[in-house]
Amino acid sequence: MDNTGKDTTEKFVNKIYRYMKNDMPIEVFMAKFNMTTNELYGVIELCKLYGKEIEIVCLDENVKNAKKGDLVFRKGRVKKASSSLSKLSIDDPKLNHNEICVVSDTHFGNNHQQLHLLNDIYQEAYNRGIKTVLHVGDVVDGNYPNRPEQPRQQFLHGFDEQVGYVADMYPEIDGMQTYYILGSHDETHYKNGQATVNAWLNRSRPDMTFLGQDTGEFDVDGVKIVLDHPGGGSAQSLSYKPQKRIEIMEAKYKPKVLLIGHYHKSYAFQYRNVQCIEVPALCDKTQFQQKQGLVNNVGAYFLDIYSDRNGNIQYFEPEEILFGREDMWDEAGKDSKKVKKLKITNGVY
Repeated sequence: MDNTGKDTTEKFVNKIYRYMKNDMPIEVFMAKFNMTTNELYGVIELCKLYGKEIEIVCLDENVKNAKKGDLVFRKGRVKKASSSLSKLSIDDPKLNHNEICVVSDTHFGNNHQQLHLLNDIYQEAYNRGIKTVLHVGDVVDGNYPNRPEQPRQQFLHGFDEQVGYVADMYPEIDGMQTYYILGSHDETHYKNGQATVNAWLNRSRPDMTFLGQDTGEFDVDGVKIVLDHPGGGSAQSLSYKPQKRIEIMEAKYKPKVLLIGHYHKSYAFQYRNVQCIEVPALCDKTQFQQKQGLVNNVGAYFLDIYSDRNGNIQYFEPEEILFGREDMWDEAGKDSKKVKKLKITNGVY
């Protein structure tokens, strides 16, 4: 265990699994990590122990960066048993199966944004065949007139620069749709000059769909998912504020899944039959958070959902992806200078 209570082996597995790409020749991977063949197969078995399905296959056709006959990686998902499935199996054809990627708090325009990590998440979603990404607010860093220190923490200032950057640089992948809400930072542009982020993104990015300010609903095969970007500070207990939000929900209006942004924390639990997830940020700790002594988790979630024809969840697995200090780019503005837009069209980067 590390000082955060996380299994260090699991962190290693998550990181190594993210690096493995479909159709990547194993020689490339082995050279990168200076591994022998036996060590490679040991790592693959370790990945499987932690629920990561990875195989080595022989290519029967040429693909980018590999040729016919190469030994390459192929990733998949292990279908785990669940105690909640008493009569139905996750292989039951009557069940709907959906995999969704969830991100939040990208804060584009802030010196501490991590666009390269957002690209990594979208790349992994593409490798898994995921078509839906949910963004839980604070797409841009905004402009707070009452925070005079904010401009020097940004490399993009004002509505035009920040929203234009999203339109130009946000990952764009054929067949993948991003559904997003706006948070308090996004809303500052409206408060300052009645400029709405969604109005411009809707015109320039048809692969991005607006669901609402502060909150929005998304339905997948009858499973109601609510995206929520609250205000105020977080409590000492990870679950306290999310539980309070669930407690005030009337029974017949409760969602099956509640996704909460804003707090920059990572936590998943079930309460009142609601699967609740606090979604981590994709922005490193800012000066404001440092002064306030706030925790800042950086990462995302992949959701594996099996539901019946009535939209009742029969199996739910939230997979937490967290990045460590070594993954961050701390240099102010480095992210804006080094990262290229991730764009995949017809399988071509």
